[in-house]
Amino acid sequence: MTSRENQATEMEFPASDSDIDYPAPDELFKALASGKRRRLLAALPPESAMPLDDLTDVLVGWQSTVDGPADPDEWAKVKIELVHAHLPLLDDAGLITYGDEEIERAAYPEPIEELVTFAGKYDEAFAEHEPR
Repeated sequence: MTSRENQATEMEFPASDSDIDYPAPDELFKALASGKRRRLLAALPPESAMPLDDLTDVLVGWQSTVDGPADPDEWAKVKIELVHAHLPLLDDAGLITYGDEEIERAAYPEPIEELVTFAGKYDEAFAEHEPR
């Protein structure tokens, strides 16, 4: 990919990133459209791996702070949703890699890192001010 700039947004894809495979916009925004997927990305430390069960624990814990304590059936439901819906979609978008019960967050190019970070911060700010 050569250096190109979209004048409407002033976003530039640096020539030095020519070997980076940017996800298509529809794939990226579909991946970030779900609050569960945004929380999943926030839970994964950059460029490191986490076992599926640990990630499930984190997501169930976050959910239980809103919905109350989770039972084993809810834990299993979250894990099934991860395996069959959320992880494949995030993997297809290039935001994670998933295999052998372990999830690894990819290294993101700067524009995507900024978007993922913004989405997480926006979720947090919205949750703090959302009427309950």
